[in-house]
Amino acid sequence: MNMLRRVLFSGFVVCIFCAVIAFAKEGYLRVVSSPSGADVEIAGKIVGKTPGLFVLKQGKHDYRISLAGYEVITGTVEIIDYEVTTLDLNLVKQEQKIPSKPLITKTATARGRLTIITDWQDVTIYLNGHKVNEAPPVTLKNVPAGLNSVILVSGDYADSFSILVQPGKTSVLKKNFEEDRKKYESQAAINDAIISETPIEVRRSMLPARVVVSLNTSVSPDSKKQDTQILGESDLVEISFKCRKADKTEWNEKILQSGTKVEESFEIEKGIYEIQLTAVHYKVPTGILNVLLTKKEKIREYKETIKKEMQPDTQYRYTISYDGKDFGYKLEEAKLNTPIK
Repeated sequence: MNMLRRVLFSGFVVCIFCAVIAFAKEGYLRVVSSPSGADVEIAGKIVGKTPGLFVLKQGKHDYRISLAGYEVITGTVEIIDYEVTTLDLNLVKQEQKIPSKPLITKTATARGRLTIITDWQDVTIYLNGHKVNEAPPVTLKNVPAGLNSVILVSGDYADSFSILVQPGKTSVLKKNFEEDRKKYESQAAINDAIISETPIEVRRSMLPARVVVSLNTSVSPDSKKQDTQILGESDLVEISFKCRKADKTEWNEKILQSGTKVEESFEIEKGIYEIQLTAVHYKVPTGILNVLLTKKEKIREYKETIKKEMQPDTQYRYTISYDGKDFGYKLEEAKLNTPIK
């Protein structure tokens, strides 16, 4: 019977000990020294070298920082639950005999705090749109209570968070960039495999359409005659071809002029387009004195509004013709049959 009581009592003590451990609160101590490589002792036990980040229980801890040839620094630091407390030490050579005091980051009592810890070191922090001049691990003080926007950037990887900070309390944000990198590379490999296995018909449907705009007119300037005339005029035909997709607001415009550029080609994505076609016949002052008379005289104008569905891998040739009296346009469609690798 006594043996049974001892066993039950021992089990009860173990349970109480486990419960105490389970609810033990911890914080972080970051120790940086100049020069680095100093031994860090906490409560008489060496826990590592500087620079280093150490997990300690909440409360006060005695520390001792030592490096050969330099004065030993001792003191007491208070660790607060979930916060990073920093010791930034300047070690003094023994012959100088100049006392050095550690710069201890004290816990701010205003508004709230945010502790940020990441697995990568080269991380830039943006808090509510402003760059923070500190890198993780770090505890940010005086963070506004409520939801705060945090963006963490490391190389080509970035992630954004909305963190709730309560007044007088510390919130913790932990980010694993290495896990993101593995997921990204895995997804990229899957995407490459899907593209390579996509049927040719589907890949062809993703190709752009080609539009060719051409001007065909019998009205053109006589350059030899213009050079010999003191004052004269010449014919100029100008066309404007504007198109935009049904769900867009910006126009794609191409301008052609007789005697200069009479053809233009470009690619657009498939879809339904609104097309505005404008053609104008002008009389333009020419000759030696054309500098004094630069105003164009409009003789004839032609406008057309068209709606057209553009198919992928298809060419649409719009030919605008003018014989000096009448304008007109012709549309020719042709499959391109672009080779698909």
